[in-house]
Amino acid sequence: MAELPTGTVTFLLTDVEGSTALWEQAPEAMRAAQARHDAIFEGIVSQHRGVHIRPRGEGDSRFAVFANALNALAAAVAIQRAFAVQKWALAHSRCRRQAA
Repeated sequence: MAELPTGTVTFLLTDVEGSTALWEQAPEAMRAAQARHDAIFEGIVSQHRGVHIRPRGEGDSRFAVFANALNALAAAVAIQRAFAVQKWALAHSRCRRQAA
């Protein structure tokens, strides 16, 4: 693990919305989606000089810390954009229908 920043730091985390239902519906597809989520997150965090601090938080969440808030913000935007262009095997709408 890279050295953790000190002083004032900014934390960034992701969490897959509706993942519990998705894991129940399609565990194999979720394994693949989770692996892609993690790779995107870790790559972008590293590119923006962040440190990935926990492989898993609660369930499917990922945590990173940054010495610079602007780097954290840039990473958050890049992660959202990268997630948005992915063709995920599991549509989010399926999860919403299950929860309704």
